[in-house]
Amino acid sequence: MFVQLEETRYCWFNGASLESERQFELVGTIMGLAVYNGMILGTNFPRLLYKKLLDEPADLEDIKETFPALGRGFQQLLDWEDGDVSDVFMRTFEISYDVYGEVRTFPLVDGGADVFVTNANREAYVRLYIDHFVNTSVRRPFRGFRQGFYKVCGGNALKLCRSEELELLVCGNSGEDMDFHELETAAQYDDGYGPDHPTIQAFWRVVHRMPWSRKKKLLNFVTASDRVPVKGPGQILFVVQRNGPDTDRLPTALTCFGRLLLPEYADEAKLEDRLTTAIEEARGFGLV
Repeated sequence: MFVQLEETRYCWFNGASLESERQFELVGTIMGLAVYNGMILGTNFPRLLYKKLLDEPADLEDIKETFPALGRGFQQLLDWEDGDVSDVFMRTFEISYDVYGEVRTFPLVDGGADVFVTNANREAYVRLYIDHFVNTSVRRPFRGFRQGFYKVCGGNALKLCRSEELELLVCGNSGEDMDFHELETAAQYDDGYGPDHPTIQAFWRVVHRMPWSRKKKLLNFVTASDRVPVKGPGQILFVVQRNGPDTDRLPTALTCFGRLLLPEYADEAKLEDRLTTAIEEARGFGLV
């Protein structure tokens, strides 16, 4: 259904997918439900997807961000000053891409195979190429995806969003300015722990000392996402549950429930060592 772009690791629509349009509609519905319920998704779609959802036109900067090699080629074509580009690039008004091992070519204008790209028409060529590449070539899968998303989130309110704001609603933000004291205030506890328990107080002292990179790993370890909801860390479900008395075992997590299973370690140094090892060495499931 989707392909992962090698250079950026973004996911993009597979225009030649054999899946039905209803399957893409289902994916769009799931994303819409996540936005409606304020849930963060660990998707890796480019900003270009959100622009398409809001009917914002794609431009060369979007191509540079999503498909850097193609973007660099276009920029080189547009900036070329050493003679006419038709003598160097030898391009015609066509677009070609691989479809399950077969190269297919489509004209960008009537008789495109006979229309060479020149200095005079190169801007039109880039514009038509981008339109075909990001719209025409993925029309069927994107149509289903958009229909599913709009079933849940369609309406005038959506039109008030810009693409970057819609992306924040879906993915949250990087949280680099996140105040972990706010997360501490919103945290919940279970099985004997509470905000005044010595182990919990030691836990938060350890957390506040962590560098930002490790704090992100802690969030990912407990919640399966290092992103922060638009409304702030107070919206994160973060539960610290007692997992037995002092032990050499590492802390574990139930990411579906936002629960950190933390043993009652004997002292703060041991807690820091065990927690750091757990979050630095953790490996989980990922979706491509």
